[in-house]
Amino acid sequence: MIALIPQLESSLAYLRPEVKASSESFAEVLQTASSQTPPQSASPPPQYVVQQGDTLTEIAKKLGISDPMELARINHIKNPDLIQVGQVLKLPSGDAGKQETTPQPAPPKSPQGKKVPVLYALEKNVSARAGTLVTASWYGSNHHGQPMANGRPFNMYADTAAHRTLPFGTKVNLTNPANGHTATVEITDRGPFIRGRNLDVSYGVAKKLGMVEAGVTKLRMNKS
Repeated sequence: MIALIPQLESSLAYLRPEVKASSESFAEVLQTASSQTPPQSASPPPQYVVQQGDTLTEIAKKLGISDPMELARINHIKNPDLIQVGQVLKLPSGDAGKQETTPQPAPPKSPQGKKVPVLYALEKNVSARAGTLVTASWYGSNHHGQPMANGRPFNMYADTAAHRTLPFGTKVNLTNPANGHTATVEITDRGPFIRGRNLDVSYGVAKKLGMVEAGVTKLRMNKS
């Protein structure tokens, strides 16, 4: 029947390529549309709720954060020892931490040729000079009753302090230049482990020196 209609076959042949091209274009449109992924919604910033006995140093270790002071900075915490149970802390993102990391100088070498930490080398120099100003902080209730590096339980009211290198039992005199208050402490613990600090005194000593409110202050230290 179709063959009887003049020029119908040639007309169909003329139309077929257009139909094919049209179907291919539509398939390409579908493929392009399916390959596009919807935009991801921004995830909420990571947070941590302070638990009983937590300190910034312990939280940083638990979460794999190299610098506890980064936690203090982004949460506007002036005194790291005054965090509260139930307090919600914002955590630094991985990218932000990498961008803010400053390159550290190469560790100096000891006379034997072995590398030693920068802070250790600086602190040995500080400790060798009597009456040198040191940066001190204090620790209290979060550590009360816990074992110190010398094996004894920490008493937040005792005249004790933590130092990285001085032998246990060493006694040092401390003076707060801001008010003239003095105290004699015994080195019983190791620390502090926050960059830029040389000494951690107990709450009782901090009270004697009038530095509880400041949290971190400059003290003049010399051996007793």
